[in-house]
Amino acid sequence: MENSLTLSLNVNNCFFSAICSPGSSLGSILRDHGWKGVHKVCQTGDCGACTVLIEGKAVHSCIYPVVKTAGKSVTTIEGLANNDQYSPIQAAFLSEQGYQCGYCTPGMILTATNMTYKSEAELRRKLDNNLCRCTGYQAIIDSIQVGQGKLPSNIVDYPISSFSQVGHNIPKQDGAAIVTGKPIYAGDYIPTNLLHLKVLRSPHAHAHIQEIDTTAALALPGVHAVFTYKDVPRLAYSNAGHGEGAPDAKDYYLLDNKVRFVGQRVAAVVAESEAIAALACQLIKVDYQVLAAVFDPLEAMKGEIVIHDEPESSKIHDYQRNIAAEIRMEKGDVDRGFTEADIIIDRTYFLPPVQHVHLEPHVAVTWLDETGMLMVRAATQVPYHSQRILSEILDLPKEKIRVIKPNLGGGFGNKQDIISEDLCAFATLKTGRPVRWEFDRSEEFTATNSRHAVQIRLKIGVKANGTLVAMDMDAIGDTGAYGNHTATVMFFVGVFPLGIYRCPNQRFVGYGVYTNNMPAGAFRGYGATQGTFPVECQMDEIARLLKLDYIELLKRHLITPEDEILIGRDHEFHVIGSYGMPKAIDRVIEAMDYCPGKPPLIDGSRRRGIGFASSMLASGLAKIYTSTARLSLKADGRYELRTGAADIGTGSDTTLRQIAAEVLETTVDQIDLISADTQEAPFDCGSYASSTLVIGGQTVKLAAQTLRSQLADVASQLSLPLGNLAALAKAAIAQGYSLTAEKSFSTDQVSLTFAFLGVEVEVDTATGRITLLRCVQAIDLGQAINPRICVGQVQGGVAMGIGYALSEELKRDELGQTLNSSLRTYRIPLARDMPPLEVILVETSDTYGPFGAKGVGEIGANCPAPAIANAVYHATGVRFTELPLTPERVWRGLHNEGISTGS
Repeated sequence: MENSLTLSLNVNNCFFSAICSPGSSLGSILRDHGWKGVHKVCQTGDCGACTVLIEGKAVHSCIYPVVKTAGKSVTTIEGLANNDQYSPIQAAFLSEQGYQCGYCTPGMILTATNMTYKSEAELRRKLDNNLCRCTGYQAIIDSIQVGQGKLPSNIVDYPISSFSQVGHNIPKQDGAAIVTGKPIYAGDYIPTNLLHLKVLRSPHAHAHIQEIDTTAALALPGVHAVFTYKDVPRLAYSNAGHGEGAPDAKDYYLLDNKVRFVGQRVAAVVAESEAIAALACQLIKVDYQVLAAVFDPLEAMKGEIVIHDEPESSKIHDYQRNIAAEIRMEKGDVDRGFTEADIIIDRTYFLPPVQHVHLEPHVAVTWLDETGMLMVRAATQVPYHSQRILSEILDLPKEKIRVIKPNLGGGFGNKQDIISEDLCAFATLKTGRPVRWEFDRSEEFTATNSRHAVQIRLKIGVKANGTLVAMDMDAIGDTGAYGNHTATVMFFVGVFPLGIYRCPNQRFVGYGVYTNNMPAGAFRGYGATQGTFPVECQMDEIARLLKLDYIELLKRHLITPEDEILIGRDHEFHVIGSYGMPKAIDRVIEAMDYCPGKPPLIDGSRRRGIGFASSMLASGLAKIYTSTARLSLKADGRYELRTGAADIGTGSDTTLRQIAAEVLETTVDQIDLISADTQEAPFDCGSYASSTLVIGGQTVKLAAQTLRSQLADVASQLSLPLGNLAALAKAAIAQGYSLTAEKSFSTDQVSLTFAFLGVEVEVDTATGRITLLRCVQAIDLGQAINPRICVGQVQGGVAMGIGYALSEELKRDELGQTLNSSLRTYRIPLARDMPPLEVILVETSDTYGPFGAKGVGEIGANCPAPAIANAVYHATGVRFTELPLTPERVWRGLHNEGISTGS
């Protein structure tokens, strides 16, 4: 290595020599030498996931020059424990469960280890440089204070017996690995003889590729291959990780001769190092025929610029008008309903594109095993769909492809698509070598997926007494350059936000429209988040216009178990099982000290207001979601559960074991789990649509019940009592019985989860800044299998909804270039931005879910934006119809409405 340095490093009291270039960061050297708890996220010092201690001081190792560590001691998360004893902060993160996916956790623990602060507010400010996308920060704040002895543990220690596993706060089973920095994520595995892949991406939003010259790139020492559209199969497919039969457009290509957004992959380079591959990309010469581009879906629908004119693509609703999908739903006679209305409110709302910002980037590692099996270790939510799509693309039998999902550092829908596995696997097949492809943070913002930007016109007709008579919603969604997920997302924009209300006449028309923006895809809330905003804002507006109590208006119109869900009825997906929504509303208004008609509090330029919002969401995905589970009694008396279900930080690896343990009258620690491995576990659709607990959990319950029946048969054959299952299991083993039960489960109908949220905000009219003061979220979730995990999921969803409301938006220029493609310029909520967040679990027993449970992972993201907008209206009298509610947008809105914006 030219100009290399040899440094002596002391890491975790281990002395070794490292050869590196002068500009090497400490983080890269640490990861190269096996300290995988130093996580790679941003490479710009903005997230804190790479934090280490140097002489006891927390630093971001991704931007810390390794040369500065000479003669200094470095402590990573792996070295924090003393003689296998957790440090106080590590122990508290375990006990308080201050993590979900765990990707930020090592950095959080090390940042907090020697931190001093005088108040919780100061603690939150001191975490400004540490980001978390999963937890909503509350569990992290609690963990740090407990670890420093400033707060007693707030986790109730339930007495766990062998007959009671469901309903208790059993710790997540991956906690020990997370708080000690074990190599458990996709990018932590580095096979020998590894090659690295990088891609050349398009600088143009719309262009034909006339010619590509790869000569100089191939001549670069260390380059093994360069692939362009000329080298790959010309096969149209959908990269959406859905079940077969989903209505996704087949419009995607491994590499294409036409680019449709800035950032689309043009060529792939495989080389000995990432640096060589990146340099080779710069040496590729591309002759583009630049085409006119269109970024506004309304303009795109005119058809003056056609984005998908290739004959190979299919399942596109109307390619000449750039309409990827069209959804129409109607009940009653909407036009007649409006003639009966005394008042009609007709507004248009604008919802922005936002990014998932999972801290772990997309990463895949592929290789061939000794039998020729294609091995794929990937950050994916859908290993079995990944296997199927790779089989289609690569023309390989599924049995020759093994996809393994290790721990996932967040996904939120963005890892439901096959984004990194495909080219990586293709490169391994062509070179015969292991290949690794990891996205950088800029690629995550510019070349993956976003939440669909949607423009929604909502028209509601109401009688003078507040009775709804007609609701009409038109939604135009920007699906970007490709149509993955657009049909189903647009369906959910209308079906849940409208369906939650009893109204005799409802209509929804939704379009998913191609533009030359980055593709939009699956995102937590999946369309319902967008549709909930206008509906809930307009319900609040109706109440205020008619001088009615909002809560009374809501209760009069919310759907009940006695009602038939009519909007979208042709699909027959959704039923009301358990119903705790009235109790959820009562609990929230009690916690918020809500008083109807109470005016806002005004103190100079600061005004306080209260707002509410409701939501419902399917508790799982009907018709196309299937799960399979296999349970076995092992020779040592333990049980083995094999399931394809993918835990993406949600805790399903724990809750599924709780369900099995409850049936088998054992404890979670007696159940070994093999999951999300297409060779070692049976089929499951993956983690999305809040389906893992309800459908995957029901599958596990059925398998456990079958195994229990088998034990009962053994008892009968051996003339043994059935009372003690543990003793019976031992007897079965002693007699040589081999017991295994496998069950598959899918359903044509799923029940609905309900949510109700209240917030209090303070608006500074002088600056437009909104401060959240209180937030109370009640979830009607059936029975909580693991209450602590459920609370964590809700807190994380609410935090994501707060970001959607106040700060998050992908901004692009007139040429389609993303302007804020870093964690420094794209602002997700910080710990200081989160208000005190109270989560209320309203438990009722659902008919359809395992042990009465309903899904809870996604719905928390739906209510914050409308609740905050309604609170801002209460505080200021100004109705905002565009997100996010940034200080500038709020200030301008107040100024335009004549509200004093002086101090």
